[in-house]
Amino acid sequence: MSRVNHLETSATPFGASVRRWRRMRGTSQLELAHRAGTTSRHLSFLETGRSRPSRDMVARLAEALQLQLREANDLFRSAGLASAYPESAFSESDLAPFTAVVEQMLHAHNPFPAYAIDRRWNIVQANSAAQRFLPDGPERNVVRLTYAGAWRNLIANWDDIAWPGALRLQRESAQHPDDEELADLATLAVEACAGLAAQDVMPAGRVLCPAFRFGDDLIRTISVVAQFGGARDVTLEELRIELFFPADEQSAQHFMRLSNVDG
Repeated sequence: MSRVNHLETSATPFGASVRRWRRMRGTSQLELAHRAGTTSRHLSFLETGRSRPSRDMVARLAEALQLQLREANDLFRSAGLASAYPESAFSESDLAPFTAVVEQMLHAHNPFPAYAIDRRWNIVQANSAAQRFLPDGPERNVVRLTYAGAWRNLIANWDDIAWPGALRLQRESAQHPDDEELADLATLAVEACAGLAAQDVMPAGRVLCPAFRFGDDLIRTISVVAQFGGARDVTLEELRIELFFPADEQSAQHFMRLSNVDG
């Protein structure tokens, strides 16, 4: 067995994980060691399992590798250490002050739609305007709704937004290589785009946002995504709030009419 192969097979789970992330980031041992405040020799020992990392070193490497909190926790666990960051269910009392902020944002955005979405694109909360877009069935995953569900026929410019959305999902999946559900969603989106013409792959426009067809009305929107800054909880870091604004007066009036009907 060659020396290289021996080093590959003798690495600890932590060492193998660091090496994999370093290669994914396109970073040399020397560069990563410099960013983490250590030596390339010590990093080599960590990668091959000849040295055990301290908790501080794991934290510095996670930061240097620009890992999100979920992946940072995985790195701590691979070193035999407890996770560094909590992960709470969105409904847990520990997150009550933050869920209250989300509820306030969603409610204040009426009569325009707004959703709170988790990392795997599941809708965890929606305001009353957004509820009108949701199908009667149980499906609440944005990707499945868009590429294989009720929203595909509802979105008037689906051909324009489908491929860029699929590429975004591929990038997200690459950033989270151990997330099989996210990989499945990316695959679903790419396969749904198989029949698109070449011109649909690179659509024009400054921002690609969905337009919805309601009867004879074409509702154009502009979406803005908000996230918690400086989150130290896995759930809060991954939560996204998507706010839809009308892109023209006709669309604004459509949402206002629906709001008056509901009222």
